[in-house]
Amino acid sequence: MKKNSLEELLPLKSGHYYFVESKLNKFKKGPFRMDRGYIFLCISGEATINIGFAVCKIERNVETILLPETTVNVLEVSEDFLAKGFVFSKEMYDYTGLRLGIFFARYINCVPAYLHPDNSMTLNSTNIHLKMAEQIHNETDSEFVMLMQRNFVQNFFLYLYDKCKLNFEKVEKQFSWQQKQFYKFLSLLDEHIKDERNVGFYAEKLCITPRYLRKIAINATQNESPKELIDKRLIVEIKVLLQNADTSIQEIADYLNFPDQSYLCRYFKLHTGMSPSKYRKQITLS
Repeated sequence: MKKNSLEELLPLKSGHYYFVESKLNKFKKGPFRMDRGYIFLCISGEATINIGFAVCKIERNVETILLPETTVNVLEVSEDFLAKGFVFSKEMYDYTGLRLGIFFARYINCVPAYLHPDNSMTLNSTNIHLKMAEQIHNETDSEFVMLMQRNFVQNFFLYLYDKCKLNFEKVEKQFSWQQKQFYKFLSLLDEHIKDERNVGFYAEKLCITPRYLRKIAINATQNESPKELIDKRLIVEIKVLLQNADTSIQEIADYLNFPDQSYLCRYFKLHTGMSPSKYRKQITLS
């Protein structure tokens, strides 16, 4: 099952690494699961982006980090919006990112967007990184270009890790035990939504009762139950897969372990008010 590619959303060719400028307007077609990572700095304008379950306001000097496998949807974007940044493959991220540990990835997922104050050292460092990213992108004739690209991505994440590591515990300490369990629940949804939609499965994974998981979810959201969050996450996954016009609805039903195509269609219409075919046509025309 193919994932949606950034090549459909940004002016890219196939490859491991790119420097790009984007208005993000093509991201408004619907939720996309990133097959690569994308780090960008907002130069002008404003946007509202749904990153996972978080809603982030993007404005000038906001740096946004989208790790591979992140689900993203641009809800609003102004006409004057412009971002500069670089795209890198999952392989490049895994080379460094996986060695930095779960706390690093969890911190980035909790804080995917950061506003750099004007004239700050962090903004200056980010602009330097972007200049380096663009320069390396333009090094097409060097026999070491792949090595330079990989080393740049690696050095960026090592730099980021060093600057953020003092905040890992701060972020963790800000969460109550219930909140930590809630975020673990969301992580489990990302991992198992294709196969498991039973509240009891997730409660067992968390070593709590379904009733207590319900209490945690209700307290952490606007009165949404675990079942409602499971349905919401599954609908996002279906929408992501519908972006690929070459994938049939039957293939999506098989991939997500629905009993059959008609069951998926009824489920999708119940939660969105339209059929999968109508949704696919809608995003194709947008």
